[in-house]
Order: sequence, then structure tokens, then C-alpha cells
Amino acid sequence: MLNRLRHIPRNAALLAVLLLLIVVSPSIPETSPGVLFELVFDSILIAGVYSVGPGRHQWPFLILTAVTLAVRWGEHLSGAPQLDVGALAITVVWIVYAVSILIAHLFQRQDVTVDTILAAMVTYLLVAVAFTLVFEILELTNPGSFRGLPDDALRHRAELGSTMLYYSLVCITTMGYGDIVPVSALARPLSVLEGVFGQLYLAVMIARLVGLHAASERGKTDSSNRN
Repeated sequence: MLNRLRHIPRNAALLAVLLLLIVVSPSIPETSPGVLFELVFDSILIAGVYSVGPGRHQWPFLILTAVTLAVRWGEHLSGAPQLDVGALAITVVWIVYAVSILIAHLFQRQDVTVDTILAAMVTYLLVAVAFTLVFEILELTNPGSFRGLPDDALRHRAELGSTMLYYSLVCITTMGYGDIVPVSALARPLSVLEGVFGQLYLAVMIARLVGLHAASERGKTDSSNRN
């Protein structure tokens, strides 16, 4: 059993939980207390620790994860609205740290493996989640920053989170449906920034992975010719 677990790509669990968040969040009832949404998000934090793995970032990242979980559950259990933005903000910090570690690993790798490809996918989705939280903070602190949100989005946090996740994915993929529109002076540039990042990330990362794969194949060919 342990040998089988060792062969599972390190980033597979985090990718699975991120995809679960995208699928599950729209299905959470408005009257739900938010425990399900919180548990899925906690799974992302825990899976993120496993994805980062051992190294010089292991303990700082583990401590940040513990603090993030404590703040999120403190806000959830207390229901204090003043902790809401703080919980979102520290989660954004956690995601930024995780993304920086994953990108550093991606550019240090000299080969292309299944785990490398999964890490590239995980990074892309984590950035979308980070912008989701930033958009939530913006709407909570400056209501009316976005036009087209559900009428009860601010009263039901799970509804706001689900809607902002949808909007973030629309932005990063540049689908631009137009059902939700940024209207505030800060919401507009942030939305554009996410769209620009999404396009540049795909271009740069695909070029990087294709280049590594081509170099690896040339190395194998040269080695075979010498033998």
C-alpha cells in the first residue's frame, strides 16, 4: 500500500480538491451553514502542504497553513464579520506563498513528468482561487464593486464565494460572458490583470514544458546514438 502511495504524483491530491471546489461550490445551498465549503477549502490547505513537500519552505509553509486554518475556523465558529476579511486575506497570503514555491519548482525542473504537468495545472487554478478571494474582499469592503451578482450574495457567504469563483475562472480563461461586470475603480484593473496573467502563464508555461520535453528527447537520442 505504501509503495503505491509513493507512486501517486505529489500534486494529484491538490488538483483533485481544487476541481472538487469548482464543482461543489455552485451546489451548496444558500441556507447551508458553510461547513461543507469550509471543509473543501481546508482540504486545499492540507493538500497544499503535501504538494510543497520537504525543503527549506516546509516548516514556514506548515506554520502559515496552521495559522490560516485557525483564523478561518475562528471566523467560521465565531461568526464575527470583522474576522471575515482577515480570514480571506491570510488565505490569499497562503496561496501566494504556495504559488511562488510551485513556480520555483517548475522552473528548477529539467525534465517533464506527470507531476510537473499537474503542478502547472495546480498553479493555474490556485491563482484563480486567489483572485476569487481578492474579489470577495473587494465586494465585502466596497459593496457594488461588481454588477450582476445575486441579490443575496452578501447575506450568504457561500453564495458570494461561489459567484466570485465563477467570475474569477471566467476572467482567467478570458471567456468574458459579461453576466458579471466589474464597475469599481479597483475591480476593473484587477479583473484585467487576472485575464492577462492567465494568457501569459499559459504561453510561458507551455513553452517551458515543451522545451524541456524536446531537450529530454534529444538527450535520449544522443545517448542512444553514442551507445
